[in-house]
Amino acid sequence: MRLEVLERGHKLPARLFIRLSELLSRQGMDNVALTAMHRPDFWGRPFFALGTQVLRGPSYWTVGEREYLAMLVSRFNDCPFCVRAHTETTRIEARGEVAVDDPSVIRPELAAVIPLLEKLSKDPASCGPADVDAARQAGVPEEAIVDALHVGFLFNTVNRMANAFDWTWESEEQVRVAAKVIHRVKYRLPGFTLR
Repeated sequence: MRLEVLERGHKLPARLFIRLSELLSRQGMDNVALTAMHRPDFWGRPFFALGTQVLRGPSYWTVGEREYLAMLVSRFNDCPFCVRAHTETTRIEARGEVAVDDPSVIRPELAAVIPLLEKLSKDPASCGPADVDAARQAGVPEEAIVDALHVGFLFNTVNRMANAFDWTWESEEQVRVAAKVIHRVKYRLPGFTLR
């Protein structure tokens, strides 16, 4: 269900930022940012802090690989909004290490965590130690499993929000612009917009 308050329920600094961003980019503000700026204490600051750490902080996985995992988890959750955004972001960040249209272009460790994330996304009650052990036995280091699970947690949360709030894209150009912005700002919003 689309909530009107997510379109218009922002404080003055956020409204000014939204308007300026829309004028400069000639695109509407994406729904993730609109939602974050609507409830900055409850969701915006914590979500963006976690997203920055999980998707751009130190990790066993490259930035492109984490974006690829984000795209896959979004597919597992049937979240068109996030699939579109993170497919495009993967294209920007991957630098040849993964290909969104060719699953054979990934390293074996990445391939080994995908079944774990799929099961965790689609049927979490059935996921257990054996699923983690399968990734370990395939040579995935412990810290890499944890990092992949963090991506899964983040997107299992935001995919459900996107679907529940009917987040949409206005055009393919808006998706491309959003992916370029993600690349440039690394999942950070200006602090004054989250007050």
